[in-house]
Amino acid sequence: MVKRIPTPKGDESTLIIDVNPWHRIPLVFINLFLFAFSCMVAFICVTSIYDRREQISFANRSLLISFVVNMEISVLFISALVLAITFLGFVGALRENIRFLAWYIKGICLLTIITVIFIFGALIIPFLSKNSAQSLFSIDLIISYRDNPDYARLVDYAQASFSCCGITTERYHDWGHNIYFNCSPSNPSTERCSVPASCCRPLEGETPNLETRLKRRFCGSGVLAISEQEAWQKIYTRSCVDACVAFMRANSLITIGVGFVAFSVLSVLRGMANTVHDEVVSLTRLYDKYYRRVAHGARKSLAQREALAQVRAARDHLVKRHAQHG
Repeated sequence: MVKRIPTPKGDESTLIIDVNPWHRIPLVFINLFLFAFSCMVAFICVTSIYDRREQISFANRSLLISFVVNMEISVLFISALVLAITFLGFVGALRENIRFLAWYIKGICLLTIITVIFIFGALIIPFLSKNSAQSLFSIDLIISYRDNPDYARLVDYAQASFSCCGITTERYHDWGHNIYFNCSPSNPSTERCSVPASCCRPLEGETPNLETRLKRRFCGSGVLAISEQEAWQKIYTRSCVDACVAFMRANSLITIGVGFVAFSVLSVLRGMANTVHDEVVSLTRLYDKYYRRVAHGARKSLAQREALAQVRAARDHLVKRHAQHG
């Protein structure tokens, strides 16, 4: 934006060039909103992690399972990344700081790469072979079900949400690997030959949610000792990996659409940031050049005034001498 501000004498004007506000101001407010939202999410995650600090552990777990089980840590990492990037964008656009804007653009590029990976994952994962998909998960989720509250919560949520039971190709028979549910004669547990309540089909007229199923703790009693046809009437018998892959296939277009929306928003922000950054760089160079010329002109003008003053002084001296001799 170009402005001309009159000088006090009114016979001249000073040229002032500013960054286009249609690029800078939206960038400021968008990043301010995202920064505030990221702060709120990060605060919720920190509070949740503090409340569960004694239960959180990464010991004897695969990295994928650890981050899935401890979802608060995963969300905290992402929100902290977004918080840092949006802070750079907010301050950089508000104060027209070239360095902050440059780092902000790099951060947006990083988020764009993550989004592209997410889109490709949404395209590829649903069409992986079952063996490849199952290799991403571990039977340890089943084995340590009763020993690890995080595993229990994750497995119950998955089985209730996707109407499934078990992980591998053995499906609900996976629960025979758990010491509390297996059918060995030496097992004294009251849950012998059973599966968790989250595997059970809801009763007619019953609300099909996890809380309702868990109240019927022994609804899966004895299913490992009966035929699959009989078990099917009481519990869901398909593998959770199969159910999850089927769900992702059915919703792949929605997932990809969300990814493309995020990609488009990031592209717009990157374009706006590049425009503001280039304008600030150009104006900085322009003003540096202008003020160098002003400084040079001021030095030149000062030298001229000093020379004129010396000439006047010499002339006045000659006039005085002539007056004295006259």
